[in-house]
Amino acid sequence: MASLKFYPTLTDELRNDAGINVEKYIFSYLYGGEECGLKQKGSSSIKLSDPLEIWKVEDEGLSFRKKLTIAYPQLLYGAAGIACQNAEIGICIIWTNNQLTLTGCILPEKDITTPTGRICEFSYSFGPGQITGDLELSVCLYIKKKADSVLPGEENLMNEEGVSIGELERVVIDFTSAYMEFPIEEYASENEPLWWVEFSQWEDPKTIELFSKENICIYLNPNYSACPMTDGNIQNLDLLVDILSTTYLMMFNRLSEYDLKATIENIGLERNTICSILHQFIESCNATELRFESSEKLLKSLQINIRKKLTEGDEQ
Repeated sequence: MASLKFYPTLTDELRNDAGINVEKYIFSYLYGGEECGLKQKGSSSIKLSDPLEIWKVEDEGLSFRKKLTIAYPQLLYGAAGIACQNAEIGICIIWTNNQLTLTGCILPEKDITTPTGRICEFSYSFGPGQITGDLELSVCLYIKKKADSVLPGEENLMNEEGVSIGELERVVIDFTSAYMEFPIEEYASENEPLWWVEFSQWEDPKTIELFSKENICIYLNPNYSACPMTDGNIQNLDLLVDILSTTYLMMFNRLSEYDLKATIENIGLERNTICSILHQFIESCNATELRFESSEKLLKSLQINIRKKLTEGDEQ
């Protein structure tokens, strides 16, 4: 272990000192020769929606633009930085499509350095059928050109071309997972209540149990005239909001303190697991912040957000 050495990578402090600003992605698609914008919700986990209700990533593909600026790029170089003074730092976006086991690197379309800082602009399009299921986008700094000479104090800095020296941002877009597509089954029976929920015995909702009807399922009984949904169509919005809010409350309450913290902070969550989908749900709540300090405050904030989600399509 005595010979094991670690080279410096980007820290939050250095990022702030250098004035790095990463703007949000702008997602769109082409339809009939026209560019159509997509709405996005969430930050680290993003859900895309189309106001025109046309877009499918498999049929129309996906385009995006992104801009980032570095006010003081010189602070990234030298003994106190992450690259040698005579090296060149590159910026790229690494994309990964796990479902198709594909990955690639996107270089900036525009990359200029002026007296007021460095500006990078990205523009990229995935054609129809090129990606499906999911897309992970990671904005990275790397050594684009190594230094011909290493100055005193820079011996511990990475000086090998193509090696990553820091990640600026990572987002995941899941095209198949919709957090509002809760597993719901209709079960007509004179002997059952209007609705009920069934859970499996969760062993590890962070990495094992998927957000699926095998592990979570709401049952609605159309034998009652007040049944909030029949054949996938909402018949009683107010009751459906109460049912979904109560079920989400039960789900959060079933989590251990450790699992709840991991869910909120997105720590060690496997894709499409219960905690992963709950994290996406938390990220997408923009009507009001979810209140986890008590069950009654959580239920109230759940009701506000779920009502907004279920009525968003009617407002557009």
